[in-house]
Amino acid sequence: MTVLVAYATHSGATRTLAETIAEALVGVGLHAVAADIADDPDPGAHSAVVAGSAVRAESLEKSFVRWTQRHADALAAAPFALFTCSGSASDPAKKGRQKALDRFLAQTPLTPVATRNLPGWVLFDRIPAHEQLLLRSMRTPTGDFRDLDATAAWAVEIAPLLRG
Repeated sequence: MTVLVAYATHSGATRTLAETIAEALVGVGLHAVAADIADDPDPGAHSAVVAGSAVRAESLEKSFVRWTQRHADALAAAPFALFTCSGSASDPAKKGRQKALDRFLAQTPLTPVATRNLPGWVLFDRIPAHEQLLLRSMRTPTGDFRDLDATAAWAVEIAPLLRG
């Protein structure tokens, strides 16, 4: 059994989460590989898929949305879990909700076996200047909010769902 952990990243945080998920799945006996969606990995070549996208300005990465649309049949045919990565996911007031994920789920025929909004980072040295201005105007907290232990724990939690 092979699990594809596919990710679309903007500044690299989503990649680190995907790698953490893949390592945790390997730790519980699954064969897992992390792959950038920019390389167009084939989900049909795997028994299950965990896919994740960075969130920017309340939207999933366009490459992620296109990839899931292009591979919708393969994603629907196997266990499929979904995660997002955003700085706002660490905000307790959001209660784990992410508008971008909710909008995506409302617009796609895919039904993931699990979803999770994982905290990422907001690091201005990794964000284009025009986005920095927007984030500053919104008084967005900056920092590295990732919790790799919680990310790994989520991967272990969903492992039985990926086995089908």
